[in-house]
Amino acid sequence: MEKLEIPQEVRIFLEGLLNDSGMDLDESMRDEMINELFVRLDKHITATIIDNMPEEHIEEFIQMTEQKKPREELEKYMVDKIPNAKEVLSQAFVEFRQLYLGNVAVARNAPAGNKE
Repeated sequence: MEKLEIPQEVRIFLEGLLNDSGMDLDESMRDEMINELFVRLDKHITATIIDNMPEEHIEEFIQMTEQKKPREELEKYMVDKIPNAKEVLSQAFVEFRQLYLGNVAVARNAPAGNKE
């Protein structure tokens, strides 16, 4: 699996999420889960940004992401175009955490099939 460039503050968030999920993972599984969660988080944040960006700027933002512009450039564009960008981003992280931990709880509480 490709090693993703995960910003340190995001890695700390994802590690905390895994810890809070209570999953017992070895180091290799943990790294794999962090990469997978990072990809999901990135998609969630991008969708949240697009949902909150004024319509006239969405196309340009999408083009920037497709051109793989540096993260700093994307963040600056977002902050310039979304009036409450920091709150929007904070909320996206909170929502992602709730979704993930909620899904873990549902999976844990699902019937495990017939054990007879």
